[in-house]
Amino acid sequence: MNHLPAVLALLVLAAGWYYLFFSTAAQQLSRIEQPRLNTLRVRLRRANGIVMMLLAVAFFASYYTVNEQTSVNTAMFVMVSVLILICAMIALAVIDVRLTQKLRRQRKKDSS
Repeated sequence: MNHLPAVLALLVLAAGWYYLFFSTAAQQLSRIEQPRLNTLRVRLRRANGIVMMLLAVAFFASYYTVNEQTSVNTAMFVMVSVLILICAMIALAVIDVRLTQKLRRQRKKDSS
């Protein structure tokens, strides 16, 4: 049970790594999406991969460095960084969802 946070951090890091370097779903939309919007989507997803990798490090640090002996400032920095990274990840995902909704509306309008 002591290694569960490390496993979680490793899984989040692996997901971020995959999202950053190997996810090609956004590039495949270039055939049907405007080039400017597709470039934005690809950059958003890469940025989200970086945020996920940073979040993995913050998860790891929050479990293995914060204890009774840790200064309050350090503990607050680690916990607030986790919160900010989660909010950033959600914000980037919401922007991506909005782009997808816009693409769907456009495709529906074009097919009518």
